[in-house]
Amino acid sequence: MGDMESNQPRARLAQALSVPAQSSPPKDSFLLNPKEVKRWAEELPVANIGETARQVYRALVEFNRFKIPTLTRTEIIESFRKPVEFVCHNVSRHYRNAGFPLPPRGRKAAKLVQALYDEMANSYKILFLEQILGDERSFNQKLVIVAAQRALHYLNKKMLHCLLVYDDYPTGLWREANHLFAWAYHNQVQDIPVKETQGLMNSRKNARSIASIYKGMLILASTHPHRLRQPQIRRVHHHTLFWEELASLRPASEAIGDSGLFFVNLWSDEPCKPIIEERQRLDSRYMVLDLNAIIGKARTEYETAEWESPARLDHGDDHLSRTLLRLLILNWTKSLKRKLPRIDKRGKVETIVGLGALIRFLEKQEEEEKENELQLVDGGEPSLSGASRLTWNDSVFSTLAIAAPPSTTGGDSLLGDPNAAISTLLGATDLETQAAGRPGMESPPAVLTYNESAEGYCLAWRKNYPVRVRVGDILGVRHENHPDDVGVTVVRWLKQRDDNETAIGLQVMAQACSLVYVAEEGKAGIGKHNRHRYLLLSNNDPDDPRQTLLTNTRVFPEGTRATLFTEFGKHRIELTKWLESNNNFVHYQFKYVDQPPEKEKQNETVGTDNQFEDLWNDL
Repeated sequence: MGDMESNQPRARLAQALSVPAQSSPPKDSFLLNPKEVKRWAEELPVANIGETARQVYRALVEFNRFKIPTLTRTEIIESFRKPVEFVCHNVSRHYRNAGFPLPPRGRKAAKLVQALYDEMANSYKILFLEQILGDERSFNQKLVIVAAQRALHYLNKKMLHCLLVYDDYPTGLWREANHLFAWAYHNQVQDIPVKETQGLMNSRKNARSIASIYKGMLILASTHPHRLRQPQIRRVHHHTLFWEELASLRPASEAIGDSGLFFVNLWSDEPCKPIIEERQRLDSRYMVLDLNAIIGKARTEYETAEWESPARLDHGDDHLSRTLLRLLILNWTKSLKRKLPRIDKRGKVETIVGLGALIRFLEKQEEEEKENELQLVDGGEPSLSGASRLTWNDSVFSTLAIAAPPSTTGGDSLLGDPNAAISTLLGATDLETQAAGRPGMESPPAVLTYNESAEGYCLAWRKNYPVRVRVGDILGVRHENHPDDVGVTVVRWLKQRDDNETAIGLQVMAQACSLVYVAEEGKAGIGKHNRHRYLLLSNNDPDDPRQTLLTNTRVFPEGTRATLFTEFGKHRIELTKWLESNNNFVHYQFKYVDQPPEKEKQNETVGTDNQFEDLWNDL
């Protein structure tokens, strides 16, 4: 063992890896007998997920707190692997594809899955530490490599399920992962493949090394996962099995260039980051993850991939859409910086959750305005307009608190500062209804709001709000300073603050919008059943001539010519660019076919030099 570890690194590892305290087990415990544990695992009541989960969790927690001979522990822990995977797969359905904040059952389910993977990692960390800190005469090099690889494997699983519910990285997770890899790298065993247990192996990969798993963790962390939707996080995690072979991990001093590079401090409790100081590149504690080969592959796949859209069914984890590939390429090659600082200004915003709900609200508003006009023609007294008649507590709205960052200058305060405080909500009451604007629903709570910019908002979304949200959802927003305008925003990131509150980052797509109908050319005169409801977005930049439409009803290919019906008449248009889409909406750019040639040419050239230039700004 002396050739494998020096005393100083061993002491550092013992401090870095956290394991539970252990005591002598009862002599009659079945956890002392590998055959008994195997029989217990085979006889678990798998038809009753709750009872199976209870038994597996309790047995695993007890097992990790008993002093058990190394070889016995090695044999027993393998019997836990299949039951733990079975429980985690079935329990995680309570928060898969869910809206946030999670309901109590979903939140408890997420904590249970994280705890189970944490305990599995503890089991292998105990084996690992027993080997490197124990008697050299009983040292088993094969066992210590397997223990380190398995511990890292379950830390990776724990990280995935934390990200799926938009939690922060747990304290100590990256410290342990970084130190396990550092140990393997120091001893030159990081690339030795460890075969997977029969029945648990991936269909395409049955052996992974310590370096492979560690690179997979870094790749997932590099994608800004809090900005991805749950299915996208799962797909990225699945593809790290193949991308890890393309990524290279080497000393930071060997880094060339800046694009596609992420740096990690092996002595820290932090994931990788795209920028470090020049002097840190010469520090032996820093490694660089080079993703340029992955980026090249992603760009090639982007050309043939399909956009995500409401009209296309969700694919399996093997599928990477153009929507996701675009996000990944931007996250790996662009620095996310906010152009405009947030202002620490108190105010109120009201939101309509969902594009369909926003369209229905605007339709209702149109109908009320037409009724008012008819009353005026008939000599009656005009009623208030839809915009002015609605109160701040109207049932179609959720009134939200906006979180104040520690600083009003650049940077994403809620993502960058885990200690940033969320504003205290006032007057909140529990609501059991789940959909805004439905008959019989109580008014949502009135709360304090602040922290906003021209580009977006940070919101504190409480679990007692009647509607839950996801990354990629469209939210209609009406500000108290502009009660006649309903803006359009999109949820760009989520961050779980605690069990009751989720931080939400909104990007403003348009400060105002209006309802229009669109019909494909040649079908406009057939009837209204061929017309599709769109939102015409008002451009935030008066110097930018681009016109855009937002829909969740129909997918048209680029180049489609159509008729646009507005309150001012009919216009012939051509859909020139598919700007963005997911399973909730499609955002198109279009041009007027019958406009002057000079302006038409200008429309065609704006934003077409680089298909990645029109990305949203960091909120």
